[in-house]
Amino acid sequence: MLLIIFLTGCMEEKYIDNRPAEQTKFASMVREWRDTVNAAEKNEALRRQLLEKGVDAVKTHIQDSLKLQFKRWEARVLDVGPDPTAPEYIITSLGMNLDSGVMSEKTRYRSVVFISRASQSEPAYAILKTLKVGNNIQMDGSFTTVQKTINMDSYNDLSKTKNVLDNPEFRVELSKVEKL
Repeated sequence: MLLIIFLTGCMEEKYIDNRPAEQTKFASMVREWRDTVNAAEKNEALRRQLLEKGVDAVKTHIQDSLKLQFKRWEARVLDVGPDPTAPEYIITSLGMNLDSGVMSEKTRYRSVVFISRASQSEPAYAILKTLKVGNNIQMDGSFTTVQKTINMDSYNDLSKTKNVLDNPEFRVELSKVEKL
């Protein structure tokens, strides 16, 4: 019996991260700031200061290094459905792992989340409408800004850590989506 369990464990595929370098660099940066903030858990003043620096660093990276754009980034569909206030729009939540490994239901609250609201006239709408929770996709698009500011919220409203970098959420516009 023990031999069967051992052999089954050996047969599991090792995760290979095929994401583009820009995506892995972005995820790594968010992860490093997340871990730095969480390491200061007992010192509330330092924690707040690190969180502010981390959020600013991530936003600066999106603005300056990525130029608000992402291309061929991989994500997992967390949620998809019509906008309840305007049925001609579809809202999609897409998760991108912060830690290594396959995106799963368990890791969705330790990921970067992109929220897209697409109208029927947008190119990505047709494919977004066919997606199901759990689908893996590749996407092109841009981070959206409000008055030249990148909004960054926490996807997990139930967070006890109060660290937006545990599960940051960004608004995006998708120009191209492809199922993997």
